[in-house]
Amino acid sequence: MTSDFPFLTRSEFGNCIEEFERAYGAVVDVVVRKSRGSHTYLSIHKPLFLGQNNDDAVDSDIEDVEDADPAHFDTVCPTLEYGRIEYHVVYSASWRVPVLYVRVHTNAGVEMDCTRVTDMLVTDSKVRGAMDAVEFGGALGIQDHPELNEPFMYLHPCHTATLLRAVAPARGVEIGQRNYISSWLSLTGAAVGLFLPSIPH
Repeated sequence: MTSDFPFLTRSEFGNCIEEFERAYGAVVDVVVRKSRGSHTYLSIHKPLFLGQNNDDAVDSDIEDVEDADPAHFDTVCPTLEYGRIEYHVVYSASWRVPVLYVRVHTNAGVEMDCTRVTDMLVTDSKVRGAMDAVEFGGALGIQDHPELNEPFMYLHPCHTATLLRAVAPARGVEIGQRNYISSWLSLTGAAVGLFLPSIPH
Protein backbone atom coordinates (compact mmCIF):
# COMPACT_ATOMS: atom_id res chain seq x y z
CA MET A 1 0.00 0.00 0.00
CA THR A 2 0.91 3.64 -0.24
CA SER A 3 0.47 6.01 2.68
CA ASP A 4 -1.68 8.58 0.79
CA PHE A 5 -2.90 7.03 -2.47
CA PRO A 6 -2.68 8.19 -5.23
CA PHE A 7 0.22 10.30 -3.95
CA LEU A 8 3.66 8.86 -3.24
CA THR A 9 6.58 9.78 -1.05
CA ARG A 10 10.00 9.63 -2.71
CA SER A 11 10.72 6.45 -0.76
CA GLU A 12 7.46 4.83 -1.90
CA PHE A 13 8.27 5.85 -5.48
CA GLY A 14 11.65 4.09 -5.16
CA ASN A 15 9.90 0.93 -3.95
CA CYS A 16 7.36 1.16 -6.79
CA ILE A 17 9.96 1.37 -9.55
CA GLU A 18 11.95 -1.49 -8.03
CA GLU A 19 8.77 -3.61 -7.99
CA PHE A 20 8.17 -2.70 -11.64
CA GLU A 21 11.72 -3.70 -12.59
CA ARG A 22 11.29 -7.05 -10.80
CA ALA A 23 7.97 -7.73 -12.57
CA TYR A 24 8.87 -6.54 -16.08
CA GLY A 25 12.66 -6.85 -16.24
CA ALA A 26 12.51 -10.15 -18.11
CA VAL A 27 10.19 -8.83 -20.87
CA VAL A 28 11.07 -5.12 -21.19
CA ASP A 29 14.44 -3.33 -21.47
CA VAL A 30 14.03 -1.66 -18.06
CA VAL A 31 16.44 -0.64 -15.33
CA VAL A 32 16.30 1.45 -12.16
CA ARG A 33 18.95 4.16 -12.40
CA LYS A 34 20.47 6.45 -9.80
CA SER A 35 21.10 10.12 -10.62
CA ARG A 36 24.03 12.19 -9.45
CA GLY A 37 21.86 13.42 -6.59
CA SER A 38 21.26 9.77 -5.58
CA HIS A 39 17.55 9.89 -6.56
CA THR A 40 16.29 6.87 -8.44
CA TYR A 41 14.27 6.82 -11.65
CA LEU A 42 13.11 4.13 -14.05
CA SER A 43 14.53 3.86 -17.57
CA ILE A 44 12.76 1.91 -20.35
CA HIS A 45 14.26 1.64 -23.85
CA LYS A 46 12.62 0.40 -27.04
CA PRO A 47 13.98 0.11 -30.58
CA LEU A 48 11.77 1.69 -33.24
CA PHE A 49 11.36 1.21 -36.96
CA LEU A 50 10.96 4.69 -38.40
CA GLY A 51 10.49 3.90 -42.09
CA GLN A 52 12.56 4.40 -45.20
CA ASN A 53 15.39 6.88 -45.22
CA ASN A 54 14.76 9.39 -48.03
CA ASP A 55 17.52 12.00 -47.83
CA ASP A 56 17.34 12.00 -44.03
CA ALA A 57 13.55 12.50 -44.03
CA VAL A 58 11.49 9.71 -42.53
CA ASP A 59 8.00 9.67 -44.03
CA SER A 60 6.30 6.56 -42.71
CA ASP A 61 4.62 5.58 -39.50
CA ILE A 62 6.37 4.07 -36.55
CA GLU A 63 6.46 0.32 -36.09
CA ASP A 64 7.63 -1.40 -32.95
CA VAL A 65 10.51 -3.79 -33.57
CA GLU A 66 10.94 -4.89 -30.00
CA ASP A 67 12.77 -8.13 -30.79
CA ALA A 68 14.66 -6.99 -33.87
CA ASP A 69 18.42 -6.59 -33.97
CA PRO A 70 19.23 -3.14 -35.47
CA ALA A 71 22.31 -4.65 -37.18
CA HIS A 72 19.91 -6.83 -39.16
CA PHE A 73 18.50 -3.73 -40.90
CA ASP A 74 21.95 -2.68 -42.14
CA THR A 75 22.54 -5.99 -43.90
CA VAL A 76 19.04 -6.75 -45.20
CA CYS A 77 17.59 -3.31 -46.03
CA PRO A 78 20.18 -0.53 -45.83
CA THR A 79 17.54 2.11 -46.76
CA LEU A 80 15.47 1.48 -43.65
CA GLU A 81 15.69 3.96 -40.80
CA TYR A 82 15.46 2.85 -37.20
CA GLY A 83 15.90 4.55 -33.88
CA ARG A 84 15.51 4.23 -30.16
CA ILE A 85 12.99 5.64 -27.75
CA GLU A 86 13.80 6.31 -24.10
CA TYR A 87 11.09 6.49 -21.47
CA HIS A 88 12.07 7.68 -18.00
CA VAL A 89 9.71 7.50 -15.03
CA VAL A 90 10.77 10.22 -12.61
CA TYR A 91 9.35 11.29 -9.26
CA SER A 92 7.84 14.76 -9.03
CA ALA A 93 8.20 16.19 -5.53
CA SER A 94 5.76 18.98 -6.45
CA TRP A 95 2.98 16.74 -7.72
CA ARG A 96 3.94 13.69 -5.59
CA VAL A 97 3.32 11.35 -8.53
CA PRO A 98 5.46 9.82 -11.29
CA VAL A 99 6.12 11.81 -14.48
CA LEU A 100 6.85 10.17 -17.83
CA TYR A 101 9.76 11.68 -19.79
CA VAL A 102 10.35 10.72 -23.44
CA ARG A 103 13.18 11.13 -25.94
CA VAL A 104 13.56 9.63 -29.45
CA HIS A 105 16.80 9.38 -31.43
CA THR A 106 17.37 8.14 -34.97
CA ASN A 107 20.04 5.52 -35.58
CA ALA A 108 22.36 8.39 -36.56
CA GLY A 109 21.95 9.89 -33.08
CA VAL A 110 19.70 12.77 -34.17
CA GLU A 111 17.14 13.70 -31.53
CA MET A 112 13.64 14.06 -32.93
CA ASP A 113 11.58 17.17 -32.16
CA CYS A 114 8.35 17.26 -30.15
CA THR A 115 6.08 17.71 -33.18
CA ARG A 116 7.59 14.76 -35.00
CA VAL A 117 7.48 12.52 -31.94
CA THR A 118 3.85 13.49 -31.28
CA ASP A 119 2.94 12.72 -34.90
CA MET A 120 4.61 9.31 -34.64
CA LEU A 121 3.50 8.24 -31.19
CA VAL A 122 0.06 9.82 -30.71
CA THR A 123 -1.84 8.19 -33.56
CA ASP A 124 -5.27 7.95 -31.90
CA SER A 125 -7.26 11.11 -32.71
CA LYS A 126 -9.21 10.94 -29.42
CA VAL A 127 -5.99 10.72 -27.39
CA ARG A 128 -4.47 13.56 -29.39
CA GLY A 129 -7.57 15.72 -28.81
CA ALA A 130 -7.48 15.02 -25.07
CA MET A 131 -3.77 15.86 -24.91
CA ASP A 132 -4.26 19.10 -26.85
CA ALA A 133 -7.09 20.09 -24.49
CA VAL A 134 -4.78 20.23 -21.46
CA GLU A 135 -4.16 23.85 -20.45
CA PHE A 136 -0.78 25.56 -20.91
CA GLY A 137 0.08 24.13 -24.33
CA GLY A 138 -1.12 20.53 -24.15
CA ALA A 139 -0.17 17.43 -22.19
CA LEU A 140 3.15 16.81 -23.98
CA GLY A 141 5.76 19.50 -23.42
CA ILE A 142 9.51 19.95 -23.22
CA GLN A 143 11.56 20.60 -20.12
CA ASP A 144 14.87 19.61 -18.57
CA HIS A 145 14.91 16.13 -17.12
CA PRO A 146 15.10 16.76 -13.34
CA GLU A 147 17.75 14.09 -12.77
CA LEU A 148 19.84 14.44 -15.96
CA ASN A 149 19.46 18.18 -16.67
CA GLU A 150 18.95 17.46 -20.39
CA PRO A 151 15.90 18.39 -22.50
CA PHE A 152 13.21 15.70 -22.73
CA MET A 153 9.57 15.69 -23.71
CA TYR A 154 7.27 14.87 -20.83
CA LEU A 155 3.63 14.14 -20.08
CA HIS A 156 2.35 16.81 -17.72
CA PRO A 157 1.29 15.22 -14.41
CA CYS A 158 -1.60 17.59 -13.62
CA HIS A 159 -4.32 14.92 -14.00
CA THR A 160 -2.39 11.89 -12.76
CA ALA A 161 -3.81 11.82 -9.22
CA THR A 162 -7.38 12.39 -10.42
CA LEU A 163 -7.06 9.66 -13.05
CA LEU A 164 -5.65 7.08 -10.65
CA ARG A 165 -8.19 7.97 -7.96
CA ALA A 166 -11.08 7.55 -10.44
CA VAL A 167 -9.92 4.38 -12.18
CA ALA A 168 -8.86 2.20 -9.26
CA PRO A 169 -12.25 1.90 -7.52
CA ALA A 170 -14.16 1.82 -10.81
CA ARG A 171 -12.24 -1.29 -11.91
CA GLY A 172 -12.19 -2.82 -8.44
CA VAL A 173 -8.40 -2.69 -8.44
CA GLU A 174 -6.32 -2.06 -5.36
CA ILE A 175 -3.22 -0.16 -6.39
CA GLY A 176 -0.24 -0.57 -4.10
CA GLN A 177 3.52 -0.31 -4.44
CA ARG A 178 3.72 -3.64 -6.29
CA ASN A 179 1.48 -2.55 -9.20
CA TYR A 180 1.46 1.27 -8.98
CA ILE A 181 3.83 1.94 -11.92
CA SER A 182 2.29 -0.71 -14.21
CA SER A 183 -1.23 0.58 -13.41
CA TRP A 184 -0.17 4.18 -14.04
CA LEU A 185 1.65 3.30 -17.29
CA SER A 186 -1.35 1.31 -18.53
CA LEU A 187 -3.35 4.55 -18.23
CA THR A 188 -0.78 7.07 -19.48
CA GLY A 189 1.82 5.21 -21.54
CA ALA A 190 -0.38 4.79 -24.62
CA ALA A 191 -0.34 8.56 -25.07
CA VAL A 192 3.35 8.28 -26.05
CA GLY A 193 3.45 4.81 -27.58
CA LEU A 194 4.39 2.85 -24.47
CA PHE A 195 2.38 -0.34 -24.17
CA LEU A 196 3.28 -2.90 -21.53
CA PRO A 197 3.30 -6.58 -22.48
CA SER A 198 1.36 -9.08 -20.42
CA ILE A 199 3.48 -10.83 -17.86
CA PRO A 200 2.79 -14.28 -16.41
CA HIS A 201 1.67 -14.23 -12.77
